Amino acid sequence: MGTGRLRHPLAALRHQAGLPALAYLRKVDEQHRRLGYGPMALRREKVTRWESGSVVPDAAAQHAMGELHGVPHKVVKQLGWPGWLLQAFPDDHAVLHSPWTPEGTVVSTAAAAQGGSMDRRGFLIATGATLSSLGADWAGALADPPAAVATGRRRVTEATITRLERRLDDLRRLDDVLGGGEIRPLAVAEFNLLSQLADDAVYDAETGRRLFSTLAEAARICGWLHFDAGRHAAAQSYYISALRASASAGDRASGANVLAFMAIQTYSVGNPQDAVNLVRTAQRDARTATPLVQAMLHMRAGRALSKIGDRVGSARELDAARTSYAAGSSDDDPSWAYWMSAAEIEMTAASAALELENPRQALASFAAARENSYAADGYARDNALFLVRSADAHLRLGDVDAACAAASQALAQSDGVDSSRPAGALDDFRKSLASYRTTRSAQDFLARSG
Repeated sequence: MGTGRLRHPLAALRHQAGLPALAYLRKVDEQHRRLGYGPMALRREKVTRWESGSVVPDAAAQHAMGELHGVPHKVVKQLGWPGWLLQAFPDDHAVLHSPWTPEGTVVSTAAAAQGGSMDRRGFLIATGATLSSLGADWAGALADPPAAVATGRRRVTEATITRLERRLDDLRRLDDVLGGGEIRPLAVAEFNLLSQLADDAVYDAETGRRLFSTLAEAARICGWLHFDAGRHAAAQSYYISALRASASAGDRASGANVLAFMAIQTYSVGNPQDAVNLVRTAQRDARTATPLVQAMLHMRAGRALSKIGDRVGSARELDAARTSYAAGSSDDDPSWAYWMSAAEIEMTAASAALELENPRQALASFAAARENSYAADGYARDNALFLVRSADAHLRLGDVDAACAAASQALAQSDGVDSSRPAGALDDFRKSLASYRTTRSAQDFLARSG
């Protein structure tokens, strides 16, 4: 079997077991016969069709596959295809099912660290009901600060935590400029250090709260950087660990931020309705957060709602984001919210308008973002991504010259950024430009970017 990124859970399970398609099908057939369903047709293309999404296995075949992978039949029926396959990965069990306690957080973060660097799965480890239950578990587990710990190999002080927080701040800002490629190993190293401290350090209650809160942000950064690289299973594993750490710290705002980032991933590669549910959980359980954090959550809700075609709801949330942001900053604003701005809201509004097939409104919102001094130099990756979306809006309106001009700016902006998202968006734009190959500007852009 090949070792490229595996984009379907079944392909990953077969790869993990070292089974080519026909050998795998024979094992399923054994279970199929044992369960009384009779023999299966043993054709290699059957597995190929299952993994491509063009064919869903019938109930009997799924029952047999569930038996093969140790997934109970009721779970197969409850979660459906292919969601139940996600329950068959033993390496994910600690992340998904550890107790929502400081001890469970340590187990989850250790599992996330172990699996993060080897991920070849281009899919999520939790969807649907499993994903919703994680949000509910987080809300129910928000606790008082962790109790003081008197045994361990080293003592952690508040001064130590302050230094670690500053290192994370540097990583966030480097990611804004360089993208995740070079930064990801550094972030994973910081996460591993914090995970080890949470497992084997002496601290008082307040220091413990800050330690778990800092661990949550380190895991959130790792999740974001893996998402930016298209490594979705690892990204979600880190996000779930971040959610657990925020609950252990009793840090509602941090957990709400993690849920918002999980929503970005979910509406990008999963079910957009799941993303809406995640943001709604964050909004419900972070009502006391600062206006800046509230603005961020409204903005994320507006974008998620655009993904399910809710024009009215999306517009309402984006207006609420503008209103909350206008309330001004606060001394209690978390350091991780530094990037929120009026321009960011307008950029998100532009993306939502484009999603809702309103390219003129998208261009108006892009213009409003520029008027609000969007800091392109400080956010190279995001600026490149938004420029491609602007190019898409121009192209939908038939203005090929303006579209290619914006795409050319995006191409120049993305040259120094290691990120799969602007690169992928540019690839999609090239495909959209194919029908305009006879125009001079399209020819020039395609030649320059090919």
